[in-house]
Amino acid sequence: MSQSTMTDDRFWALIDQARAGSRASASPQQLSSVLETLNSSEIQDFGHAFYEKLCDLNHWRIWGAGYVISGGMGDDSFHYFRSWIIGKGKAVFELALTNPDELGPFVDTREIDNELLEYIPLKVLEKRGIKEDLREQSDRSPDGEPEREAFDEDTVAAGFPKLSGAVDRLGAE
Repeated sequence: MSQSTMTDDRFWALIDQARAGSRASASPQQLSSVLETLNSSEIQDFGHAFYEKLCDLNHWRIWGAGYVISGGMGDDSFHYFRSWIIGKGKAVFELALTNPDELGPFVDTREIDNELLEYIPLKVLEKRGIKEDLREQSDRSPDGEPEREAFDEDTVAAGFPKLSGAVDRLGAE
């Protein structure tokens, strides 16, 4: 792979294009349309950046936030939750990294899954005859043991008072 041309600002601008002004997580269909306008090298760089951001979000505290929002969360759901966070844009991504208890205003449903988003760069490249797994270019894995201290399922909500309140309001609506 050549020197990456995908700056962090460019990555987030492409995610914002895929969000198309919505508050929702980026649409996989819209991301596909956005990426189809790029050259193959840019798509590879985007896919690699997405994968690295999934790895950046691999923290127990972030898993705990997802657990509180959805009322439970296994390995796969945690992976798709991180795709949802990335699809929400840079501000939500940074907030999740620094204080996931503050995610409440960005949650408008208990559906916090954007599984397909991660695979769009691979699918666009595959349409061009390129079958390269961008995940193999990293020495990290988004599916490894999360960083920091694990949460206790019985008490996790207490560690996220603001998020718990936001989720309770969702349930009341």
